[in-house]
Amino acid sequence: MQKKQILVGFAAETENLLENATAKLKKKNLDMIVANDVTAEGAGFGSETNLVNFLFADGRIEALPLQSKDKVADVLLDRVLELLNLRDS
Repeated sequence: MQKKQILVGFAAETENLLENATAKLKKKNLDMIVANDVTAEGAGFGSETNLVNFLFADGRIEALPLQSKDKVADVLLDRVLELLNLRDS
């Protein structure tokens, strides 16, 4: 892996959200994964909002509140930048 590369995955799950996303994070050797419970009301495909958890390789989990998909994308980019900055230091 290159120093400037952050690997992010996405997990759209219908059950066992955190367990399945954690397994994918480890199997694919990702830096983080965005776990999305597509059965949650107001979240998933065909909705303007989303409810996600960010899982990180170091074991941290950040649960975001229900919010617009644009806001989720903004927060995701912020977290990727934070990971890049940590890698640079």
